[in-house]
Amino acid sequence: MKELLRSGADVDIDRARPDDLDTVSRFYALLCDDATYLRFFGIRRSLPVAELGRVVGGTDDHVTLLARQAGTMIGIGEYIVGNDPTEAEVAFAVADDHHREGVATLLLEHLALVAHDRGLLRLTAMTLPSNADMQLVFRTVGLPVRTTFDDGILYTALDVTTLAAMHAARQKRRAQLVPAGGRPLDS
Repeated sequence: MKELLRSGADVDIDRARPDDLDTVSRFYALLCDDATYLRFFGIRRSLPVAELGRVVGGTDDHVTLLARQAGTMIGIGEYIVGNDPTEAEVAFAVADDHHREGVATLLLEHLALVAHDRGLLRLTAMTLPSNADMQLVFRTVGLPVRTTFDDGILYTALDVTTLAAMHAARQKRRAQLVPAGGRPLDS
């Protein structure tokens, strides 16, 4: 699905497929140390092939969305259903040169839609206190949010039972965008 970044540039958000395995592997290999630390709570230069296979495998319990700009992967968002079948944990990574462009917000919106359609009640996330950008995404995406702090980790729960507030926040953000071609969006 075609979307717009804050800059007005186009970005495509689509589900990962098994043939995206090498693309996802290269994406993670190119992230700076800070980005991999915030995503994995440690520095990882590569993911094992089995883990990458699950990332791009496309099951109902593990949904992965990729953000691409002009064919180049610039972001990834995943949700994984765990022991509680009513919730899924989300995680995101954005290419170093695309931070603060709205990539993670768009990925979260799309994951929330998939989760809602699947009948999940909430999306959860664990973030480090230093990950202010992701905390801002969670607070401003328009979903009811609850955050707790325990043992150095922020735990966030986003309610996806109703998406009206998320759609309203999305419309407000889109009203401020001007596509790269210069014509305002019709919404």
